[in-house]
Amino acid sequence: MIKEKTGRVTFMPLNRLKPKNPPPPNAQDAIPLIDKLRYDQAHQKAFQQVFGKTCVCRDLTIAAAYVKSHGINTITLDGDKVDRKGALTGGYHDIRRSRIEAIKNVTTWRAKFDAEDKRAKEVKAAIMEVDQKVTRVSGKLQVAITQQEQARTSRQALLDEENALTREAEKLKERIVRLEGDIEDMETELSGLEAKLVGYKNEIVSPMSKSLTGEEERMIESLGKEVETRQRNIIELGKARVEVCFCSFFH
Repeated sequence: MIKEKTGRVTFMPLNRLKPKNPPPPNAQDAIPLIDKLRYDQAHQKAFQQVFGKTCVCRDLTIAAAYVKSHGINTITLDGDKVDRKGALTGGYHDIRRSRIEAIKNVTTWRAKFDAEDKRAKEVKAAIMEVDQKVTRVSGKLQVAITQQEQARTSRQALLDEENALTREAEKLKERIVRLEGDIEDMETELSGLEAKLVGYKNEIVSPMSKSLTGEEERMIESLGKEVETRQRNIIELGKARVEVCFCSFFH
């Protein structure tokens, strides 16, 4: 109690107590306080030592008069106290503010404080652990977001490349169609030229009533050269067609 500055307690052995109390007034307006207390008779000397000289009076005037006439301590019903040594204490005394109750309250609240402080430390530790988990999860989330952005960029690049290849394939298909049309036209024209050439050759080998003119011979020679040129063009167009189909297949 001295260390915590919560008051002091006096200990006295019962066998050393010899209370000397003056006789109380024999009146109805001065009631000995000890008569209103309940206690074990084994502790009678202690109660007489503490409360034996005190009487309860109706008001402060009567209390002060008995203090002077009988040399006792008095206390009124309102809490005013008159001591036989001359001290006067007025007002109501709140028993809830007694030192013993204060000690009990201090002990109780200290235990509660210790418990709450321990709980607060546990909560802080839990919060710190949660913060660490949040930090780890945030890191993983950031990595996932970065990977997602990379995947999105790669996907967009692939889509762009696919669109470019699709457009190129469409152009190649259109070129193939045009080449096939050119080949068909040339083959038709070549068939006509070959028919003319066959006719001219048959006409050459057949007995003629008269010889060909110079202009007709030049025309036959020109047609032969044109047929050879057309055949070479058809071959080149066929190669170009194969090359375009090959490129279209690998794209």
